[in-house]
Amino acid sequence: MAQQSKKYRCLFGGIEVIAPRKVLHVIDSFDLGGAQTFLLDLVRYLDPSLFVAEVAAMHGHGVFESSFKEAGIVTHSLSPAKWPPYFIPNFIRLMQRGKFDILHFHLFGSNLCAKPLAIAAGHRAIVVHDQCNDVSRDTNPILLAADALANRGADRIIAVAESVRLYLLDHEDLPDSKVEMIPNGIDAELFLPASSDQKCKSREAMGLPTDGFVIGGVGRLVRQKNFKAFLKVASKLRMAYPEATFFIAGSGPLENELRSHSAALGLSDSVRFLGHVSDRAGLYHCMDALLMPSDFEGTPMTLLEAMASALPVIASGVDGIAEVCTDGHDALLVSPGDSEGYVEALRQIIINKDLSSTIGTNARRTILDRYEIRSLVRRIESIYDEILKNN
Repeated sequence: MAQQSKKYRCLFGGIEVIAPRKVLHVIDSFDLGGAQTFLLDLVRYLDPSLFVAEVAAMHGHGVFESSFKEAGIVTHSLSPAKWPPYFIPNFIRLMQRGKFDILHFHLFGSNLCAKPLAIAAGHRAIVVHDQCNDVSRDTNPILLAADALANRGADRIIAVAESVRLYLLDHEDLPDSKVEMIPNGIDAELFLPASSDQKCKSREAMGLPTDGFVIGGVGRLVRQKNFKAFLKVASKLRMAYPEATFFIAGSGPLENELRSHSAALGLSDSVRFLGHVSDRAGLYHCMDALLMPSDFEGTPMTLLEAMASALPVIASGVDGIAEVCTDGHDALLVSPGDSEGYVEALRQIIINKDLSSTIGTNARRTILDRYEIRSLVRRIESIYDEILKNN
C-alpha cells in the first residue's frame, strides 16, 4: 500500500496537505510494568509522518508518566485514583475533544472499563492489546464473559504470545481473523552486553558489591512474578555459595510482605531491594544472571531486555517465556515451583563460565532476529492501516 493512503488528504487554501492520523493509547496507569515499558517504545517508534500518538492513563501519575513526556508524547491522567471513577466522564470528554482516528487499549482495566465506553459511543477503529493469560479471567467467569463481550466490539486484538492468542480463541470464542500475534519487542541498541568496567561502575552506582556473583530479579512486586520463590532459591543457594548476592528491582503492593519474608529467611545481608530503577540498561549490567520464577507471562519485557544484554536467564518454562527462548540454547528453563531446579540451573551458570557465555550470546542473537522493536512497530502500523481502510 502506498504511504499516502495511510494519511488524511486535506485542503488548506487550495493546497493538499497529508496529515497523520491520531492514535490514543489507553492504559490502566503510568505505574511500573512491562506493558508500560512496551507502550513507551511503541509510541516512540511510530512513524510520526503517519501517526501521532497520545497516551491516557485511567488513574494516577506513576513513574512512567515523565518518561512519556520526555519522549514528547502528550499524556492524560483521567482520574486521581481508581475510586471515585472520574475516568468515566473524563474519558468520554477526551474522546469527543480529541477526535482520535484509532483507540488502542492496553491492560485489563482499560479494556474492561474504557473500551466498552468507546464501543457504546460508536467509535470505530478499536485495537486491543492482550499482554498475558491473566488468571483472574479463569477464576471469575463474569470477568471472562465481560472481556469476551467487549472484545467482540474491537476491530483487532493483538496477542503478545501464541499462548495468549490461543487463550482468546478457546476461552472467549473470538474469530481467528480478529486476533493477531505480535510479540513485545525492545530496542536492542539500548541493551548491550556489559564490559568489565561497565559492570563495576553499575554495581557501585546501585550499591552492590563489585566482586562476587550477582543474581537479579526484576519486575512488579505482585503474585504473578512469584518473588517468594526467588527468595526461597536465594536461601538455598547461599548455603553453597555464600558470596552470591541477590537483588530485587521493582515496586508493587507486595513489597512489605517480601521484605518481611526475606528477613524471616535470614536473607537481610544477601538480598537487596532496589525499588524502581530508572537506568534499565545499567540494571542488567549489574547482573551475572537473571532469575525469573513467574507463574505466568505473555512476552515479558524483563526477559527480552536481559537476553539483549547477553545475560544468562534462569526462568520458569511457562507459556510466553517458553515461546521466547529454548532451554539449554538461549536460557535455562525450569518447571514452575521446582526450587531445586532453579538452584541447580544457577549452580551450572556459576561454575561453568563457557555455558554462561554461550547462553548469553545465543540470547542476544534471538532478540536481534525476532524481537527488535522497529520491525514489530511496523506490523502494528499495518494493522492501523488496514482498520482505517475498512472504516
